Amino acid sequence: MQAQASTVVAPRSVRPATVLIILAAVAVVAVGVIALTQTGKSIAAASATLGPAEAGSAVALEVGGELTITLPANPSTGYSWVVTALNPALLTQIGEPEFSADSNLIGAGGTMTFRFQGTAAGQDSLQLDYLRPWEDNEALDTYSVTVNIR
Repeated sequence: MQAQASTVVAPRSVRPATVLIILAAVAVVAVGVIALTQTGKSIAAASATLGPAEAGSAVALEVGGELTITLPANPSTGYSWVVTALNPALLTQIGEPEFSADSNLIGAGGTMTFRFQGTAAGQDSLQLDYLRPWEDNEALDTYSVTVNIR
């Protein structure tokens, strides 16, 4: 039997400068991630679209940005969404709400769309109530969102 010769490969050495550059890059990324996590800041959007799932949430919006809210509605019942809380110095409603029916059937439900524009920096609590405007009863439903305009 013959003995097999084994080959030993020596590991390549890494230059100390390369190690320092890699460590510095990792440190910069880590500091950036920690800074963003600690500040809790969100990036303001030029526009945002919200629906029923975002009720009670907060949204960041740029000054001049447009906020669109789309909610289920059925005006044939007499109920409609009405803006009941809005600071007009910070947020302005754009036009009238638009209704889009889910079908061509008489009395069909659909969605009501509201559009708002951020006019100045600040925080506003926007509220819409689903009610019959001529009745003094409580709203059937309420939708609210906090808008942070930057």
